[in-house]
Parts: sequence; C-alpha cells; structure tokens
Amino acid sequence: MVEEGDVVMAELTGSVRQDTGEVMRMSMAEVFVMREGLIAERRAWVVELKENDHR
Repeated sequence: MVEEGDVVMAELTGSVRQDTGEVMRMSMAEVFVMREGLIAERRAWVVELKENDHR
C-alpha cells in the first residue's frame, strides 16, 4: 500500500481456477482519492498475467 497526500493505492496479486481447470493469475489495484477524511473517488482494475514468475 502506498499513501501520498490525499491518494491511497493498494496493489495485490491473486489467482483463480477457471471452469476449464486452468489457473488464471492476475494483478489487481485500487486507488482511493480522499477528501476531508472520506473516499471521494475510487478506481480499481484487474490485469491478467500471461507470463510466468520467471519472465
């Protein structure tokens, strides 16, 4: 997690087993813009990781 001024960002990775049995790896992130101690804006995304840990 990174916090700078009124912006907080969290990044994490995960995996999920699909119906085919294949495992999909992903990187996820959330960004929060704070105003007066409240969340004013939220952005989130998920990116599928196609390459393995060694590349």
